[in-house]
Amino acid sequence: MANEQLNDARILSELENLVKETFMLWDEKRVGFSWRYYFFNHTLRVRNLSLTIGRQEGADLRKMEYAALLHDITKRYDGQFLTDKDGKRVINEDGFWLNEMLMPNPSKSNIITQLFEENNLAYKIHNESGAVIASQLLKRYGLPDDFCASVASTIASHLKPNESSTEKVKQFRGNLEARIIYEADTIDSNLGMIAFFRNIGIHTYFMVERNGSYDLKQYLEGIPKWLDMKQDFLPSMQTETGRKVGEARQNRNWYIWHQIEKEKENFELNEIYGILGVVKYFMSCYDDPSLSEQVAYVESEWIPERKDMLANENSKKELAQQGLDRAIEFNSLLAKEVAGEI
Repeated sequence: MANEQLNDARILSELENLVKETFMLWDEKRVGFSWRYYFFNHTLRVRNLSLTIGRQEGADLRKMEYAALLHDITKRYDGQFLTDKDGKRVINEDGFWLNEMLMPNPSKSNIITQLFEENNLAYKIHNESGAVIASQLLKRYGLPDDFCASVASTIASHLKPNESSTEKVKQFRGNLEARIIYEADTIDSNLGMIAFFRNIGIHTYFMVERNGSYDLKQYLEGIPKWLDMKQDFLPSMQTETGRKVGEARQNRNWYIWHQIEKEKENFELNEIYGILGVVKYFMSCYDDPSLSEQVAYVESEWIPERKDMLANENSKKELAQQGLDRAIEFNSLLAKEVAGEI
């Protein structure tokens, strides 16, 4: 068992580096609602949250860690969504969105792109192509065939098909690890403060495209409607733990929104010291955001700078301190979600 754990640690470390390298083979920074750094950050967060949920639900953590790490390994081949003449997204018989195919930089390649070509995986949905590549990749590490097949099956089943796809629905429901990765995937993109960060990156980018600049007050106007829309994702959770995580993260976003509403009473002060200031900083990184790097920057640079600035505040020093306390809490809660905490 000890040797197996050491071997797994080595393989998983190498695979993590490979996943990161693979996502950087494409020159395109933005595709739809995702960007270059998002893919890798998202993968690590889904792994962390999947393991958190899996421990509570009695999942096979070894299988799930491999599957979560590789669940989006071919995702960067997905270009823009295909749309019909009415502008609606095109879906296949399983209810999955179809995409244009986006090829990596011709001068860049690795084992993933080689396996993709060798197995003729063009235009396959990323769960299917990823499963093929994961199986063959893990076999190269000498892992048992049945384990490789099980990881591949989990990756293949991590997207939730529509109810008319009887066989695939059966596979999805019968694979606990796949259902946990599905809900971790869904939570990361749609529920909680990580989803809030993603929303900032998406809307600021398109705001700059439209207007040539971004506006914090204008961005804030859309948050309540966005939060209301995200309630619809809660019923799609697959496990009791997943439901608790989803609800906790959605409630946390509402809590942060109520804090922001309080900050609007002293807007100019709080866009320097408060949550508004952190959001404004995140907006400034709209081109190719990296959540892990930006959370670290707020912790190591932004907060210490504000603490120093407080020494020069006079009549509003107490209000500034209260704003900074909220900003510190905001960044701390965001860091905990990144780590996979409930």
